[in-house]
Amino acid sequence: MAKPGRLDYQVGDDLLARADFQTACRERDFGHIFRLMRQWDGASQDRIAAPVDGLTQSRVSRIMANKDRVSTVDVMERIADALHIPGSFLGLAPRRWEALEANRTTTSAPHAVATPPSNGQVLAAPVGELVDRRLDVTLDVGPDGGVTISQVHHLENLGDTPVTGLTRQIWFKHVTGPLEVKETDSNRNVFIKTIHDVGVQVKFSCQIFPAINPGETATVGYTCNGGKFADELYWRQTVFLPTESLRLQLRLNGVEALSGCTAVEERLDGSEITAAESLSLANEGNATVIDLNRRDLRSNQSVTLRWDVPRATA
Repeated sequence: MAKPGRLDYQVGDDLLARADFQTACRERDFGHIFRLMRQWDGASQDRIAAPVDGLTQSRVSRIMANKDRVSTVDVMERIADALHIPGSFLGLAPRRWEALEANRTTTSAPHAVATPPSNGQVLAAPVGELVDRRLDVTLDVGPDGGVTISQVHHLENLGDTPVTGLTRQIWFKHVTGPLEVKETDSNRNVFIKTIHDVGVQVKFSCQIFPAINPGETATVGYTCNGGKFADELYWRQTVFLPTESLRLQLRLNGVEALSGCTAVEERLDGSEITAAESLSLANEGNATVIDLNRRDLRSNQSVTLRWDVPRATA
């Protein structure tokens, strides 16, 4: 609960998109987090402390000076909720306010939910009653780890408001160059517009013409090049639309065998269940192909696929 009579501060979108801020959150280094808030958002110690129940300006000062630290999940959750840091940034369950904001209806200025600090994508959309009947995600990985991502959404508008655009973000720990996004496999005119680009993360809008009117279906697809899998071999797919069917396919070119492969589905309460029963593997020439299929995912759910390949020995 925010303290009465104080000006609330929330982390800005530009700061959320910064790689150094995402790294600090992933490491739960609140001293660095607060210093970045001061540097890039111009937030004073008092403004940072004000919205957070139980947090004082003097303690913020000690944390920024590395003389104190945030060590309990309860305090982390209060900071995340008050300052609007997505739960996934800090390794927490999705926060209640994320679901409320991600599911707002709009046709002109879609709300963007920040991408978690992992290889993966978070979707934000002017949803209303928009549903994903089928989401096809393909990751085509080269022998050097470079990857092309293709995503195709088979959408249906069950609401009473036309949908004219969707907002997306993609994040990678490693890149081979700029993250380039292009439209593909759409049955309507889809114009890709870059909103924000910080090298390892790109935020963009898919502007749809004609609009998806109530009762209509549409296919919206795009590809992204420039990401790379290196030391962390996983992909985390989060859906912010009700998704009837998710197919995640990973094609590992130049890999003829795996030393490990796991998958989990995250529940809305932060718990995880295994998705290993939905995995299938096949060899196609000199490539290993992994398919992961899940059904009836709710808004804000995530599926994470992890794999490992045999390491060369001296």
